Amino acid sequence: MAKRIRMLPSRNMSTRLALYLFIMNSFILIVSSAAGYKFTSTVIKKNTAYYAEHYIGSMNNELNFYFRDVDLMTASLFYMSKNLFSGLDNYTRRLELGEDLDGLRNGRDYIEDILVLNNDLQAAGTMPIVMDQLLRADIYRRVMGSDGELVVSPIGYPTFVQDPSKANRPVLFAGRKIISESNRIEGIIIVTLPAERITDIVKKGEKRYDERLFLVDRHGILMEPASIGELPHDGEEMLKEAGGELPSFTRYGHMIVTGNNRQTQPLNIVGIIPEKALLKDAAAILNLQLVMNFALLVIGMTLALVLAYRFLRPVVRLAHFMRTVGNQQLVPYQTRGNKDEIGYLILSFNRMIRRLKRSFRRIHDEREKQKKAELRALQAQINPHFIYNTLNNVRWLARMGQSESIFDILTSMNIILVSAFQLEKPIITIEEELKHLDAYLAIQTMIHPGKFDVVYDLEESIRSGPIARMSLQPLVENAIFHGVLPKNEPGQIRIKGWVELDHVILQVADSGVGTVKDASRDDTRSEMREHVGMRNVDKRIKLYFGNQYGVNWSSERNVGTTVTVSLPIKESFLRGNDA
Repeated sequence: MAKRIRMLPSRNMSTRLALYLFIMNSFILIVSSAAGYKFTSTVIKKNTAYYAEHYIGSMNNELNFYFRDVDLMTASLFYMSKNLFSGLDNYTRRLELGEDLDGLRNGRDYIEDILVLNNDLQAAGTMPIVMDQLLRADIYRRVMGSDGELVVSPIGYPTFVQDPSKANRPVLFAGRKIISESNRIEGIIIVTLPAERITDIVKKGEKRYDERLFLVDRHGILMEPASIGELPHDGEEMLKEAGGELPSFTRYGHMIVTGNNRQTQPLNIVGIIPEKALLKDAAAILNLQLVMNFALLVIGMTLALVLAYRFLRPVVRLAHFMRTVGNQQLVPYQTRGNKDEIGYLILSFNRMIRRLKRSFRRIHDEREKQKKAELRALQAQINPHFIYNTLNNVRWLARMGQSESIFDILTSMNIILVSAFQLEKPIITIEEELKHLDAYLAIQTMIHPGKFDVVYDLEESIRSGPIARMSLQPLVENAIFHGVLPKNEPGQIRIKGWVELDHVILQVADSGVGTVKDASRDDTRSEMREHVGMRNVDKRIKLYFGNQYGVNWSSERNVGTTVTVSLPIKESFLRGNDA
């Protein structure tokens, strides 16, 4: 008994119940953890973005305080002195302008030097320069390519300064092209700022989230070349996208923070924070939550499995017995008296078994009766049609006084009728069916001499195969009366048979007039009689052998008609009957 009720875990009801609960709770756990992680991540990112925006915004405000002053100073120099760029070929004039510019520089400790250059490449400023070096400098090219706005150039060395102590000290370059009200270029002004004064603003002591700060211009170009190696993958694309309407955004797995609109300032500080580092706290919280929830889930599912097996064990036994019954035979379930819901279920099952047994017997008997009645009706439909045609021909022979022909016809007709009315044996061999067909063809040959000839082409192996009685005669009759005779010239009827896969194929082909009519349409009485015979044979074959067998036909006008009969081979038919 223990062996009988033993079941595989995948089939055990209690195991499946516990498994379903485990999957359901696991799904809820995963969804809730994912939602919690997303919520926590969103809050952390929002808070970080909020503080980073204000922090970097304050640094940008400090940075741009210098550049607003530089911007104002470079723009106002020309308007305060209309002859700013004139007379620079005079040494005295250059000294005076240099002293004025030196006074401006001394009042601003964040300015290193100021240089004025006119269109004739005559310069004056707070330091002597090498003109060839200046013309090759990046700041000169940027200023000349601008439209008069303040531009900056990356931190570097002022190689155009003659003083070696200054030429070897890194600075940040700023400058602008001076354009008069008449849209005439008057000259350029270049200002250098100590690099450490700018980079000190960017430097930050503690880095909680591995954040990195970069100094860029309004086009996203790094102003501190040494920082290029610190850029993450796709960092240059991030810097170019920074400075839009959003003070912060996420791209390429990083949070990019500017704190303000970079397009309004010549220089800006951009912060890049890796999201992985940003969310490490959220990931730690998630991992702890998952471990605790999974431990509780395992404990809960273990208890659920024990309880489920305790209460569902009778149901499991009944289910196993029901599978056995379904695979073998209908027998009632024998068990001890259970007076709970399980006992009521067993009682209902046993009642159902008894009702099913009675129903199956009744259905089987009714099906057999129905099948026999339908087969008799179909057989009866064939017999009167054949008898009517034959007697009609005998009547005309009798009028013509051909008594010997009438005797031969009636002899053959007797053979056919004896076979046709043996309803208790509806299945015969193909060999027997061909003998009855020969008797029918003997009648038709006598009635229609010289009108047609019949050719047999059958494999010997199929002659012992099964066929429904009187199946070929209606098909050959159609070939004679609806195919060959209407052609008004001699024709041929070919009867072929062969084995194809697991089917026996019989084919009746004539060289008659053919047709293009659809067999499903009742166009004429002649065609109705022709199709009734084929439908009758098709229905009887399907009733005997199954819907995979039956009759198909094809026809072509003035070429002929081919009727194909599909039958089981002898072995497969016997196996089907045994089953």
